[in-house]
Amino acid sequence: MQQQERSFVPKGVQARLRAASQTLTEAEQRVAHYIEQHPDEMMRLSVQALAQQIQVSEATIVRCCRTLGYHGLRDLKLALAAVSAPPLEKIHEDIQPEDSTSAIIQKVLQSDIQAITDTLAVLDEKLFERAVDALLNAERIEFYGIGSSMPIILDAYYRFLRVGLPATVVTDPAMQAVSATLLPPNSVAFAISHSGTTRETLNALRSARQSGAFCILLSSHMHTSISEYADISLITAARETTFRTEAQASRIAHLSVIDALYVAVALRRPERALDTLERSTATLTNHFL
Repeated sequence: MQQQERSFVPKGVQARLRAASQTLTEAEQRVAHYIEQHPDEMMRLSVQALAQQIQVSEATIVRCCRTLGYHGLRDLKLALAAVSAPPLEKIHEDIQPEDSTSAIIQKVLQSDIQAITDTLAVLDEKLFERAVDALLNAERIEFYGIGSSMPIILDAYYRFLRVGLPATVVTDPAMQAVSATLLPPNSVAFAISHSGTTRETLNALRSARQSGAFCILLSSHMHTSISEYADISLITAARETTFRTEAQASRIAHLSVIDALYVAVALRRPERALDTLERSTATLTNHFL
């Protein structure tokens, strides 16, 4: 008996589907489900035939494609055609209570690797470049985030400060909004929120926007309530398993994007970055002697 051939959706498309999952309408979710379940059919059907097959309007298909970051159905088809080989065995699948220590290590670390791989597929390079320009030209950079995003904003503050950027951070959620209200002209407000819906972070970024700051959001989801106040939204991707929430894996992706921004900023003005790094390193060395 001939084995039925399976179809696979490229990881880049999968990552975009996950990132946009919370913001798709019911009709667009039907389109997204069809993409996941029938990628080969997607490749063969016209927008008219696809609309009839899924029982949605042609406009819904176009909107879904654009929400996923593609210009239209043609670009989505090109992305689906980009990878034809099946993925490697999913060793990062759900952790089970009976798993050995070795299996847990493998699954957790593979999950983190996958989060970075998926982020590489969805991160918009043009928006990333605009973020680098904004950071380099800012008179002040302020970071906002709470909960699991707090260690990331502290890491970002520390990194950018060490290469000579005018970075500041406020850890109290209420004071973040107050500080955002008092931002001087030509400031950058940088918010980090996995869900993109955290009320305290939204309040801070909204206050920063009202102050005239250039606002950047780092999140795992597209078109969220916080993104309404962002000039740039940098989107990452992560998968959720039984014992690890999507938010946990997303921290690895968010830290990786901060690391990439840090390196890009430093390389744009290497002499100043090296000078400030050497001076701060000398200070830390003397401090711990």
